[in-house]
Amino acid sequence: MNAFEKLHIHHEKLINTIKSLAHRAEENPADTSLLLSYCNEFLVSHAEAEEVTLYTADDDTNFVNDMIHEHKEIKHSLDVIDAAFSRGEILGLITEINNFMALLNNHFQEEENTLMPRISKKMSEQELESLIAEAHQIESEKKKADVWSLFEYDHKRIDLNISQMQNSKGNVDKIKKYYSKIRSQLLKHIELEETLLFTSFGEHATPDQMGPVQVMIAEHREIASYISTPADRLDEAALSSIPTRSELVSKLAVHNKKEELILYPMINRTLPRRERENVFKESFEQLTKV
Repeated sequence: MNAFEKLHIHHEKLINTIKSLAHRAEENPADTSLLLSYCNEFLVSHAEAEEVTLYTADDDTNFVNDMIHEHKEIKHSLDVIDAAFSRGEILGLITEINNFMALLNNHFQEEENTLMPRISKKMSEQELESLIAEAHQIESEKKKADVWSLFEYDHKRIDLNISQMQNSKGNVDKIKKYYSKIRSQLLKHIELEETLLFTSFGEHATPDQMGPVQVMIAEHREIASYISTPADRLDEAALSSIPTRSELVSKLAVHNKKEELILYPMINRTLPRRERENVFKESFEQLTKV
């Protein structure tokens, strides 16, 4: 397998994963959290690495400038998706995801069909191997391993599902569907924080830093108590009353802000990069399963 083919496989993995996450977000807009987390971690670093390696090997300055401009358009599109997601604008969100995918597909095709064949003709296989290896190294270094962003996006995913459930008042089937999603996602979120994020942090934190962790764990027990009963064990009357309850919403609003403003930034600063990468990877994989 030559260097060009290896890069093609790398591109395919990126685009296929993003396509899968985009489709998932179109099916359930709350899952836009996963699309944004993946792109901010893997796609942005990939684009930045290409600009200082592969693009410098091409002699067509105008083409390269156009490709860099496309990177900026793709990044801007992600920012627009992020803003719509944060505001809970579901219809606009789906439109923006489609616009983003059109930009991304076109860009990858230009790289595959124009840039790489042109570079391959002017470089030896060894030179191309070296250039692509350098791109992968820089890409790895530019990844943010931002566990703060990952878990904050998951807060927003759960919040949007709660909003959808509240808007389903009177439709027991929809309430049951969203309650089940919220329950499974919230319990998984708590599990990942306590068994992975907080545990990793505890290996590097001072006793004073662990104080907020203990508070969050205590609050987790209270939050879990609001969703302790599976949907299948609730009768129609109990399900119908769920959207009007404010206890869980109020508790999550305060709890999540404490984590986002105090604990997550502290964990991001304290965990060594390699450990943050491992926590991000494992957490992301687990979050895609709920």
